[in-house]
Amino acid sequence: MRGEKIVSSFHYFIAFGMALATLCVAPLPVAAQDREAFLARQTIHCPRCTLDGANLERRDLTGADLSGADLRGAKLARTVLRNANLSGANLSETNLKRRDLTGADLSGANLTGASFHRAILRNANLSGADLTEANLNLAILTAANLQRAVLREALLYQTDAGGADLSGADLRAALMGSARLINATLIGADLTFGDLGEARLTNANMRGATLIETNLRGATLLRANMSGIKGERANLVQAALRGANLANAVLRGADLYQADLTEADLSNADLRSARLSAAKLFNTTQAGTNFQGATMPDNSIRP
Repeated sequence: MRGEKIVSSFHYFIAFGMALATLCVAPLPVAAQDREAFLARQTIHCPRCTLDGANLERRDLTGADLSGADLRGAKLARTVLRNANLSGANLSETNLKRRDLTGADLSGANLTGASFHRAILRNANLSGADLTEANLNLAILTAANLQRAVLREALLYQTDAGGADLSGADLRAALMGSARLINATLIGADLTFGDLGEARLTNANMRGATLIETNLRGATLLRANMSGIKGERANLVQAALRGANLANAVLRGADLYQADLTEADLSNADLRSARLSAAKLFNTTQAGTNFQGATMPDNSIRP
């Protein structure tokens, strides 16, 4: 009986030792394996990896899959991210200054406070991304997709976003002085309190956009589609609006001093209490336009 107990105990300890050994050599979770391989430069793919603060300097990550990865504070000096998948990634406060992100997918990414100063984002997908307070000064965003992106208080000074799609984007209080938005689409975008002084918006589609108290002083809006905009108290002093479509626009209390509205469509526009002193209204369409209380080019006030 005693011998049987000893044998049984022996078998128990053998089984316990084997189980412990199995645990010790158990493979790392897939995410951890990916991270180790990625940091060892064995792969360029690391979706959903935790890479905050990682040193990725001088890496060529062209076409890499980093979707959902945490890259906060990652070191990315001279890193190439062309066509990389960064959808849903967290790059908050990350320095991406001068980085090449041509064709990259940043849809739904957290980019709050990130720096894209002079970065190349040509054809990039930033739809639904959060770029609140991000620095995009002098960045190249030509033909980029920024639909429904959040750019509140973002810096976009002299940004080149020609042909970009900013439909439904939140650009409230964004600083976009001298930005190049030729042929850009801003349908339904919210630019309330934004600064677009001297911005170039030739042929831009701004239909239904909100421009309440927006600064467009000296902006070029030649042939722009601004039909149905909400632009109460907007600053359009010396703006070039030749041939622009302002049908059904709401511009109550807007300042259009010395603005050029030659051949613009003002049909059914609401210009009550607007200032049009020294403005050019040659060959404008004024069917149904409401000028009540507006200061006209000859400084007379409409009853």
